[in-house]
Amino acid sequence: MKMPTFRAMRSAKVMAVVAVAAGAIVASAIPGSADVSTQSPSLGGVRVESPAVLQAGGAAILVPVTAVCAPGTYAYIHVRVTQRVGNALATGVGDSRIPDCTGGFQTFKVPVHASGKPFRKGAAFASANLNGPFPGPVEDHREIQIAN
Repeated sequence: MKMPTFRAMRSAKVMAVVAVAAGAIVASAIPGSADVSTQSPSLGGVRVESPAVLQAGGAAILVPVTAVCAPGTYAYIHVRVTQRVGNALATGVGDSRIPDCTGGFQTFKVPVHASGKPFRKGAAFASANLNGPFPGPVEDHREIQIAN
């Protein structure tokens, strides 16, 4: 097997640098008028906020959720909350629809009805899913506080 010489390696490096420089020149000469936002797929975002607020003595909570989705579209928010209450769990789910996405951050209060035990003031774990006309569901999971 023949080993490359120093001269061959040096010329390969020079060719690589020349190729990168030529690519940069060509890229800068091409008009940059394309709007990236119209070519990129629309994505959504969701975040569970804190605190959730007790309703009807713990029968439900209102969970604030901030979402973002492409303007002129719609989305669905699904929230699940679990809280340890003594030796048992208070759990619940709730849904909300975003009929008109604005493309900006929008905050919604999603009602979550308790199942099993009632919710109480304190720490809980919440998960939110955002579904809509964008690739796959978007999720957020975090500890939240439940307040009066």
